[in-house]
Amino acid sequence: MKYIIHTIVTLFLISCNTTSTKDKSTYFGGEIVNPKDSFVVLLKDDKIIDTLQLDKQNRFISNYKNLDEGLYTFKHGIEFQYVYIEPKDSILLRLNSWDFDESIVFSGNGGSKNEFLINLFLQNEKEEKAMYQYFSLNETDFTAKIDSLMTEREAIYEEFSKAEDNVSSGFKKLTKSAIHFPLYRLKEIYPYFHKKALNLDKFPVLNEDFYNYRKDIDFNQADLISFYPYQNYVVSYLYNLSYDLIEKDSTKNNLTMNILNAIDENIQLDEFKNTLLKRVVVNDFLKSESSCTIHEPTLKLFLEKCTNEEYKTQVKNLVNDSKAVENSKPLISFNIQSSTKELVDINTVIKGKNAVIYFWTTEFMSTEYLVNRIKYLKNKYPDILFIGINMQTTFREIKTEPHLKKLDIQQQYKLPKTSAAYSFLTSYYPRVIIVGDDGIVKNGFTYLDSKKLNSELTKLELN
Repeated sequence: MKYIIHTIVTLFLISCNTTSTKDKSTYFGGEIVNPKDSFVVLLKDDKIIDTLQLDKQNRFISNYKNLDEGLYTFKHGIEFQYVYIEPKDSILLRLNSWDFDESIVFSGNGGSKNEFLINLFLQNEKEEKAMYQYFSLNETDFTAKIDSLMTEREAIYEEFSKAEDNVSSGFKKLTKSAIHFPLYRLKEIYPYFHKKALNLDKFPVLNEDFYNYRKDIDFNQADLISFYPYQNYVVSYLYNLSYDLIEKDSTKNNLTMNILNAIDENIQLDEFKNTLLKRVVVNDFLKSESSCTIHEPTLKLFLEKCTNEEYKTQVKNLVNDSKAVENSKPLISFNIQSSTKELVDINTVIKGKNAVIYFWTTEFMSTEYLVNRIKYLKNKYPDILFIGINMQTTFREIKTEPHLKKLDIQQQYKLPKTSAAYSFLTSYYPRVIIVGDDGIVKNGFTYLDSKKLNSELTKLELN
């Protein structure tokens, strides 16, 4: 089947772009099945290189004269994936946006290395989920599991490199990173999850050689800062340092502030430092004990350490949005628009009912996750009214996109441009507002995958 797909896409591109064998250009193109947008964006280190428009057959192609070798990102809709490009490559891809990662097929010159890379990413995800059952193992047995996976993956890479001609040093480095960093990350989070699995009072005391790999790690690799396996490892390392500091010094008991300071001390690259600072402070915001918030010392430290003004504004907006809808007060009045274009007041829609109002956008979450999560919550809490308000997607998409069309269109609304709700949506971050049948806000800012959401909804039903 893959051979047939490769052939179809290759013939299409060859027919549209007849090139000389002396052509030194680099080509990137392909086909999007069930497109979400009319274009594909090619990025390098989160900076846009090109926007490639889809034609009537949902295909795209472009050539580049001076494209540097390295890791790029292509994005379509909210989904993205990596592609490694070298000069004179002719990389072709085909994917179905309804099943993005699992449907990607690469072909053309440079396609085989990217096919290997995407399969490695998918395998990493699968194995990492499976590894969580082993955190209860002692240090020796857990290390043996990690070493076994490392040996297995390196053997697969060696087999690939023998079959592939002229594997560049840059691709070798990237592949080694894709193999090693997810496994190193598991070792960094082992103390926390081992303690949790066995319900221990303290983190385990580990042998000095448990973290031997750290001495070979550069925490300021500019060519890897946009690579999530590397970024996720660095974050896990910083969390581990911060938990350890709490264990050793009772005065350093604020985890988030420990991490922000650790980022400032360990990361020299401004772009990487700012990205990590924002990531950690937003995570702290979402995991706060009651309604999402950031306590003032943490916010002050973030604003002091971060040099990216855009990130500072985003975090400030998030904090201000959370304060704009107050707990234990009536929900403010704002208009929403039904699928029949009727304008109604939100308080009329939820009057006399326990309600969950969830604002969503596919910019921040996949449609599959959204639909599955709402289906689960509605089944678990049948007496609660779930009202969806989308900030981006059209009703046409809701009715036709395979995941979204499973939503109850009668409980889906959009915001008209003049809605007062925009006063607390300046960050455009998805949020959930929980309102009691008395019209009083029980939680002004939480989110769909909050670990505390189930307990809050159970309490809402009982009241």
